[in-house]
Amino acid sequence: MVSLLLIAALDGWSRLQQPRASLHGTPLPSRPAPAFKGLSDTQGRPFDWKAERGRAVLVFFGYTHCPDVCPLTLSALARALDRLGPLRSEVRVVFVSLDPARDTPGVLRAYLDAFMPGVIGLRGPLPEVARAARQWGVTWRRVDTSDGGYWIDHTAAVTLVGPRGRLRARYGYGQLTDPAWLPADLRAVLAHP
Repeated sequence: MVSLLLIAALDGWSRLQQPRASLHGTPLPSRPAPAFKGLSDTQGRPFDWKAERGRAVLVFFGYTHCPDVCPLTLSALARALDRLGPLRSEVRVVFVSLDPARDTPGVLRAYLDAFMPGVIGLRGPLPEVARAARQWGVTWRRVDTSDGGYWIDHTAAVTLVGPRGRLRARYGYGQLTDPAWLPADLRAVLAHP
């Protein structure tokens, strides 16, 4: 029994001593990625972090009617993933809609497919979206326009979750403009989960 405890303690110590990859994004405290309770994908299935074990996951909150930040960010992510070659299959993008009223499953799926295949689009009731946004450190607010429409002012950041389901880094839009940074970080995180 004592030997098992000693082995477990040494294993834990060696994991603490392993260097974390130096990343271009803003480092985040290593903690489990928040769940997406009450949200489902465009086919009505709940998101399960267990299914993503072993993959790096990029999480972005936005909406399909976004005129600038969202399409630019999704385009930057698509370019970054294109640079990964065979490692592309080890990375998943999750887009959480901040506008479930307009972002129906069909609208969300068509929007995301226009940028890259395989993006998981999540949506749900507004209270659940608000809870998820808070847990991920995303601020947002609806801004009504004079023509009766609205837009959503929101945090423009992508969060990198490592293959073990733990937060690793956050990228503001300016950190996505260098086409080499994100692919380098993804390679590093996949090599040193």
